[in-house]
Parts: sequence; structure tokens; C-alpha cells
Amino acid sequence: MSGTTWFSISVERARRRAGVKWSHYGDDVLAAWVADMDYDPPPAVTAALRGHLERGDLGYGLMAADLPDAYAAFQQRHHGWTPDPERVRVFTSALHGLEAAIWNTTEPGDGVVVFTPVYYPFLDAIRDSGRRLVDAPLDPDGWRIDADRLDAAIDPTTRIILFCNPHNPTGRVFDADEVNAVADVAERHDLLVITDEIWGELTHGPLHRPLATCDERFAGRLVTLGSASKSFNLAGLRCAVAHVDHSPLERTLDSMSGHLQGAPSTLGVVGTLTAWTACDDWLAAVRTELTARRDQLARRLAAEAPTVGFVAPEATYLGWLDFRTTGLGDDPARALLKQGGVALSQGPKFGTGGPGFARVNFATTEEILDHVIDRIVETVAAADTVT
Repeated sequence: MSGTTWFSISVERARRRAGVKWSHYGDDVLAAWVADMDYDPPPAVTAALRGHLERGDLGYGLMAADLPDAYAAFQQRHHGWTPDPERVRVFTSALHGLEAAIWNTTEPGDGVVVFTPVYYPFLDAIRDSGRRLVDAPLDPDGWRIDADRLDAAIDPTTRIILFCNPHNPTGRVFDADEVNAVADVAERHDLLVITDEIWGELTHGPLHRPLATCDERFAGRLVTLGSASKSFNLAGLRCAVAHVDHSPLERTLDSMSGHLQGAPSTLGVVGTLTAWTACDDWLAAVRTELTARRDQLARRLAAEAPTVGFVAPEATYLGWLDFRTTGLGDDPARALLKQGGVALSQGPKFGTGGPGFARVNFATTEEILDHVIDRIVETVAAADTVT
């Protein structure tokens, strides 16, 4: 099966899916918000899942024990890092692993650093656990980590730095100077670093370097979250891992009842194992496709909506669009939905740096993305005319 076939889907077929991306809004809305691809998952994954269904093989499974070795081999193959399988814990999602780490290493009121704007469920996880949000906003001129701002944000009750690399929503792949600044602060203030690296395979040029390979100062204070959910479009299978290089958290997890830590379903494990062991060709093809769609978005916005700021992301399939010089206000996604019939993610939800921005998901076909861009261009043109 060719890559072209893998990534070909009509709007009508997308709308027939039960997933939230296309079902949440009405049939007159084009969905470009939640971070699912419109593409079918790898054929090897669907074949493996279909085999279990056809055999009625939905009983208790033992395959979760295979995930740590598969994750380690996948990381070595793609990023040159071999995690210790003995330190890999299995969770139902990256957010599950993140919340388990926060809950078991901090107390209510303790501070958790985030680099805003950032994936807003991170902000919810901190607030919902009764921990304190410590904001270290990225520099809006390039969305870089400001080392001095990070250091100044730390206080005596700060316990964790929450890192997202590649970064959601800006698509940054943080460079060595930025990563070293995080390592320096973490070491000097004795902080745990939780790094979400589920976008690591979806880069457009710069190579992703797992934090564990970047600086020896992370050793002993690092939790790395991984999943096949983004790279292989398997979020609904609910399966993730965390490499726990932090002895206090390892001991706490070991002391907990196993069922309190949750477990992915049989199909989640099957899909993830198949993705990590048999789908490198699909992954290479989807990266090429996503880069083409990124460039399509950049080319058309520059030509047809120059008031919309867009810096092509170095990774992910998400575009962080700057509408601040248009007439769409602080929450442009709301205006685009109401006036243009296109659903983007609301920028203000991503925290500091979010007002005036919206996040667009370009993991779709050339045709669908053209229709999404058409509606953005038309809505911006109408707003600019009014203002």
C-alpha cells in the first residue's frame, strides 16, 4: 500500500468517525483543533487489532510486560537513547503518568514550573492536584526559554519543572543552550524534571534529542513520558509509558498497589507494540506528508493572509497562529468557529502568551487543509475590512 493511500481520506469519511475531533461540532464545521491526525493508523496496527477481534481474543493479556523492551528498542533506533527497561512503567496515557509523578513527589501548594504557552491539560493537572503553577513564559520572539526568567521563578517550595519537547503548541525543538539552562536550574535547586516527549518522532528537520541524552545533570531527577499516540495516531487506545530515573518516585510507585497505577487495555498494548516494532516505514511516510502540509499552510497564509503570523514549527503537526494584528480579538478561535465555520484550539487556554493566538492542526489531506485555510483567509479578510 502506498503512502498516498495511507493518507487519503475524505471529509465525509472523517465525519463518520466517532472521535471527538469531527463529532464535537456540526457538519458545517471543518475540524482542525484536537491533536488527532485525519489519517488512518498504520495498516500493521489495524491488522493486529483486527486479528484479536476476529479471534475473540479480548481476555486478560500478558503483553504489557513487553512494552518496556519495545520502547527501549524504539528509542535506540530513532533517537540513540536506550532507556533502562527496568525503569519503564506502563500507564494509560502520558497525562496519567504525569499526574502520578506530580501526586507522588509533591505536596499540595508545592510549585510546578511550566513554560507557557503550553498544552493546557498540563495547567489543569497542576491546578486540579492542588499544586501551584509557577509560570516561566517563553520569549514570544521565537518562543525560547529565558534562563534568567526560569531561575527567577523558582522559590523554596518549587519541586518540579514540567518540560514539553518538542513543544506543544509552538512546535519548538529546544536547542542545547535552552536544555542546558533547564539542567542547570534543576541541579542547583534540586528539582525533578518531567519531560513529555510524545512528539519526538514528528520533527521536520531538527533531530529530537531525548532529555536523558542531553545533559548528565538530569541523571537521577528525570521522568520521561512516551507513547505511540501522536506519532502513529493511536490516542484512543490509551497506552503510554514513563521512564522513571528518580529513586524516590520509583520507591513510591513500588509501594503502591498495582491497580492504583492503572493499566492499558489488551488492544492498547497490541497497537502500541505493533507501532513500535513494525511501522517505521509508515512513520517515515507520515513525516514527509506532515512536512508537506506544514509548508502548504505557510505558503498560503503568507500569500493570502499576511496579517496572520506563522512561524513554521520544527516539530509536531500543530501550527501556532498569531492573529493579534487582525480584528479577531483575544480569542480568535472563537471568532473563526462562529464566523468561519472552522474549529481551531483556543489560544488563551494555553496560558501566558495565548491571547490573540489559535492552534491549528494540519495533519490532514491537502484538500481538507485547503478548505480550512480558505475559511481562515475569508474570516480574517472580513474582520480586517471591518476594522
